[in-house]
Amino acid sequence: MDIPEGWTVVEERLMREFEFSNFDQAKQLVDAISLHAKEVDHHPELHFGWGYVIVELYTHDTSSITEQDLKFATQINQLTEVE
Repeated sequence: MDIPEGWTVVEERLMREFEFSNFDQAKQLVDAISLHAKEVDHHPELHFGWGYVIVELYTHDTSSITEQDLKFATQINQLTEVE
């Protein structure tokens, strides 16, 4: 399994933390991820607050990391490149 850049595996989940200089920037990423999740019908666990977003990806049906999660992580990386 090739883990996308910036992501790690923690307790059977693909995880990444993003840092921002304020709450609004963090919320913008959460909003962008949420819209994409709806499009692809795959929903990550999102934790955010002032200046940070933590994303957890795993497939609920299998309770494991799947190719769909790896693809979604790569897509999130692409979203953050244009931020």
